[in-house]
Amino acid sequence: MAEILLVHGAWHGGWCWRHVADRLRAEGFRVVAPTLTGLGERAHLLSAETGLAQHAADLAAVLDCEEMAEVTIVGHSYGALPAALAAAHPAVVRFVSLDGVPVIEGQALTHGLPAEAVEAARASLIGGLALAAPDPATFDVPAGHPAHDWARRRVTPMPWRCLVEPLPALAARFVTLPRAYVAAARNSMAGPAAGRAQAGAEGWQMVSIDSGHDLPLTAPAETAAAIAGLARS
Repeated sequence: MAEILLVHGAWHGGWCWRHVADRLRAEGFRVVAPTLTGLGERAHLLSAETGLAQHAADLAAVLDCEEMAEVTIVGHSYGALPAALAAAHPAVVRFVSLDGVPVIEGQALTHGLPAEAVEAARASLIGGLALAAPDPATFDVPAGHPAHDWARRRVTPMPWRCLVEPLPALAARFVTLPRAYVAAARNSMAGPAAGRAQAGAEGWQMVSIDSGHDLPLTAPAETAAAIAGLARS
């Protein structure tokens, strides 16, 4: 059975995959859902060096230490970027972007935002290093949804460097991997919308789920089913 590495998005941690991972394990998959440096239960490790390169190194270390093989790597939202970098590891055989942002070499997550908006965000940083977490409604988990308060208690500030650091060059093997995009049909965020457009233009396999952007929280059963189907393909 294929192995699956789940990579969370901005402000989140490995915790967000709980209900997806449970379902995948029940189907016999080996699933690993780490938390990236500076987030979740690893928020205390935040430093000026916490960026894309460090997050890609986190994932490479997990692949090595867990001795994973035949891995489908799944990156949600921001997580598509470090996941794409980690696809350089020979254990990775399939890349899945779960409503992810565009994966474009040399482009930062803040690409296309007005300069004044980026500077306003920079001025609001906590300790000069991290951007405070917005309300989960921003990720399409509305107030009153069963996952809203659960997420609100757990989101942590996002390392700023991750948001403004351009994506380094991808390994040549990335373009040879089977690539798929699982889209949230009711996503309200510009970054994932651009990611979906990129995937469609490049001919990636496409799957759609009737949910808002934060699929691991709002559509765990459908998300697990989509990932399982792609991992078996």
